[in-house]
Amino acid sequence: MTFRLSLLTLAATAALGASSGAAAQDKSGTTAAPFLLLGTDARGAALGSAQTASATGAAALHWNPAGIASSTTTAGAGDAVFSTSQWLVGSQHSYAGATVTAGVGTFGVSVTQLDYGEEAVTTIEDPEGTGELYGARDLSVGVSYARALTDRFTVGATAKLVRQQIYNESANGGAIDLGIRYATGYRGVTIGMAMTNFGSDMRLAGRDLRRRIDVDPGQSGNNDDLPGALEVNAWAMPLAFNVGLSADAYRAGDLALTISAEGQAPSDNSQSASFGGEFAYSDLLFLRGGYRQAFSNVAEDGGWSLGFGINAGLTERLGLRVDYVFQEIEPFGTPQMFSVGVTF
Repeated sequence: MTFRLSLLTLAATAALGASSGAAAQDKSGTTAAPFLLLGTDARGAALGSAQTASATGAAALHWNPAGIASSTTTAGAGDAVFSTSQWLVGSQHSYAGATVTAGVGTFGVSVTQLDYGEEAVTTIEDPEGTGELYGARDLSVGVSYARALTDRFTVGATAKLVRQQIYNESANGGAIDLGIRYATGYRGVTIGMAMTNFGSDMRLAGRDLRRRIDVDPGQSGNNDDLPGALEVNAWAMPLAFNVGLSADAYRAGDLALTISAEGQAPSDNSQSASFGGEFAYSDLLFLRGGYRQAFSNVAEDGGWSLGFGINAGLTERLGLRVDYVFQEIEPFGTPQMFSVGVTF
């Protein structure tokens, strides 16, 4: 017990110290791949994205990889989830994840995509369009592993490849997520910590940045058609530190109320806090609400969310769940998200 608490304290101190430095400046819009910070499932989004401590199963692949560690030792047991949302200004956000338990721990895979759609290519000569279309999309593919070190303490990690593309240009990078989760055993109190998107810088490259140049136009007889390329800046990924807490506020018979709260410190924004609550009836029907990024220096970051979920057991091992969330994201409106998951 002493070892586990010491490890937990050390991790908390490191995460909070690093997050304080990361959040010393508000630098909105100064990182590559900001889509990596978007909520990926309807349950998590409905709880204000306060999921570092409470997310489990395939949904936890995004929030905290330590949450995928299974309490069951049944080989082959696991779950899968798929989410989709009509995101801001006509974009489409999608997520798919799956986990499976093996003898040495729990493995997971996840795919996140943000598709911005297509627009007409315009030029000075053809302001109404050339007849061509261009698109932009973001993609992240991750492989995760988590293990229960004790019956209360789990650790997890994710390695992921990240790609952003717009028209003929693209940028690629790699990142890791690290997380821990500790169940105290008292009134459902669980502590979670995660560091996400620690990785390489990303720099766009592609054929539209290539140019034929004359390095010395004033000299005759030299090669005036050398291949060259415009150099663009490299941008860091949105490194984030999250520390969360969840607990059973009420539990009696078929009724239960779980609350969660967490602090976030991303490298491209100010520190903030998120809160959520979930009311459950007989582990069948769930009503949820939350508030995202309270106390942020950017007023538009914060917003409330409301959602519900239905969980149905089809067989002894097979279960089906459906979740929905309605979010406030000003000034862009109220995007909605649906998630469908199965346990096996």
